Amino acid sequence: MLWRIIYAGISKKPVTRISVRGDKSHISEDDSNDREGVAVIKAFTAMTREIDDTKAAAAEILKALDIENNLLKNSIGIIACFSEYDDTGALKEICDALPFSCIGATTSLCATGGEIDQIMLIINVITSDICDFKTSAIPIDNDYTNSVNSAVTELISHEAGKPSLLLGYFPFNHNISGDVILRAVDKATGGIPLFGTVADDHLVDFSTAKVICDGAAMRDTLALCAVYGDVDFSFEIASLDKERIKRQKAIDTESDGNLLIGVNDKPALEYFEEIGISKNRLASGAGIIPLIVDYQDSTLPVARGIFAVTPEGYAVCGGEMPPGATFSVGHIDSVDVLSTTKTALNSLTNEESVVLGYSCVARYLVQGSSNTEEARLFTVAAGDTPYLFANSGGELCPVPNSKGKLINHFHNYSNVLCRLM
Repeated sequence: MLWRIIYAGISKKPVTRISVRGDKSHISEDDSNDREGVAVIKAFTAMTREIDDTKAAAAEILKALDIENNLLKNSIGIIACFSEYDDTGALKEICDALPFSCIGATTSLCATGGEIDQIMLIINVITSDICDFKTSAIPIDNDYTNSVNSAVTELISHEAGKPSLLLGYFPFNHNISGDVILRAVDKATGGIPLFGTVADDHLVDFSTAKVICDGAAMRDTLALCAVYGDVDFSFEIASLDKERIKRQKAIDTESDGNLLIGVNDKPALEYFEEIGISKNRLASGAGIIPLIVDYQDSTLPVARGIFAVTPEGYAVCGGEMPPGATFSVGHIDSVDVLSTTKTALNSLTNEESVVLGYSCVARYLVQGSSNTEEARLFTVAAGDTPYLFANSGGELCPVPNSKGKLINHFHNYSNVLCRLM
């Protein structure tokens, strides 16, 4: 399943082009090429594998960035790194040495400039004379709704008006799921398109996954970057192969947040066992049983994972399962991952831009011993285009509804791409 969404941001003569491969009922296009006032974005990247010598790490990044010759008026640094860069102090040393804000998240694998590694820190610097960038770190606790409302109200207030786009870095929180946080942000912003990732790491329990904002790496914090100005952006979503999704549909007849309790008026576990999926398979974790969920809100379906089964027989999913939604059971393996990613990457060539890509850690895991192959495909397709690729604990990317309006959604099992132009 692959969706392409192209959206030209606010400009003097706005152009909106939304094309969706695989579901023609959602295609809407405006091919006008007469655009004025579109922002100019430049980007450049750097990486270091130095993790223990913090000053050497910062020096390597600074040398590669050559910021004295590359920076325009306003800049933001997007970081992806192995979690131990925070433990050694290298992350803070690097951020403190830079004359602009940095935002991002830890990851289990990242890539840029042809380099792919687990123990690496990469930074993608986006700079512009026209756009502006503003960051905010928001605590996610029992009072997160009020925290989000207060912080977002301040974040999106700007003399230039509302931001065109938000970049979001969400915590891997076992108690408050990413889509619940997304819904709070969406309500506070009035639906400004939001793209980003959930922090990831190399451990089974994600206990060192952290969000990064200005040198600080935090477990229970949401970091947002508001992008102001006439920036053009586009999205690509590579998810499950639609040819390998069962045609049989089920109805979510009872759920509570991300807990799927009842299916077709039966206990969830009973339904899955009836279609040949045992409790042991359901409890096997990420990458085993993916669902394709139609929220019945006229948007395209989104991928959802089943990560565990409760003692009561409820399926613990990787995001909200709203009552009334329909879903089908899918399949994912290394063949699916690479084929859907190859198709999504076809759009990366022949355009000046910067590309941010976040791929679900489940896609990484099912590649087995060839677990860098998806990142390698990304690297080859990007060519000379500045890019950042990183594994994700959950993906944030808008999808269009039937009228072409972008609706923010939380995804599992997906590789999401954002191109800024």
